[in-house]
Amino acid sequence: MKRYIGLLRKGTQIGGAAVGGAVGSLAGPGGTVAGAAIGAAAGEACVVVLEDLAQRFLSPREEQRVGGVAAMAIESIRERRLWDEVRDDDFFDHSGDGPSPAEEIFEGVLLSAKQEHEELKLPFLANFYANLVFTPYVQRAEANYLLAIAESLTYRQFCILSLVNRKTEFELRSALWPGGSISADSLDAAQQALYLYQRQLLISYSEEYGRGGFVYEVNLVLPCEAILSSTGKRLVDLLGLDAISEDELRALAKAL
Repeated sequence: MKRYIGLLRKGTQIGGAAVGGAVGSLAGPGGTVAGAAIGAAAGEACVVVLEDLAQRFLSPREEQRVGGVAAMAIESIRERRLWDEVRDDDFFDHSGDGPSPAEEIFEGVLLSAKQEHEELKLPFLANFYANLVFTPYVQRAEANYLLAIAESLTYRQFCILSLVNRKTEFELRSALWPGGSISADSLDAAQQALYLYQRQLLISYSEEYGRGGFVYEVNLVLPCEAILSSTGKRLVDLLGLDAISEDELRALAKAL
């Protein structure tokens, strides 16, 4: 059995049913590489990275994370390829002896998954690579930058970005907090939102006054005036954050 197949199969606890589909997508009869289900170029990139990672020392839990995220990404590519076209630029091409952009980003995603203790983030890391395979306007440099940002964010910050992207669906606070104490949960949510403003993933804009605002402290976090920056929107789309459940976002909206 190929080593990369063994690594994928160790991801069952994280990837669930996606593992079987991913193995079938990459391995043809007798264990030979096929990759037809996700495209030859995409399949080759996945195999190269997984085979390399399978030779590294990983703890059992790290193997589960890496194998599970890889499987979810591969299965997502297979499903989307039924109705969409894989990007046809130089994403899968090698330049010299180095890895292709596809290999580089896939390795980055899996290494991020390897050390990610917030397992709620893992499906969205898988989405990041799967969506990138179909997004030609996001090039190598930007993809690496966006991945680095995603690594630095908490799952709750993923939820905040998703909430802002879908804010018309929820009732959000439209006035500054009154004087007095607030709950620890609300303070935490606002502090995590403030970090997103500081990273310029969120922008404050008042439709009533037709101008933006500068959010530099927790007291100025006003959910109803939050909008995504272009970078924030890119992250939401690539990570597939709209898949976060409505119940989670409603609870967050109440806290904010």
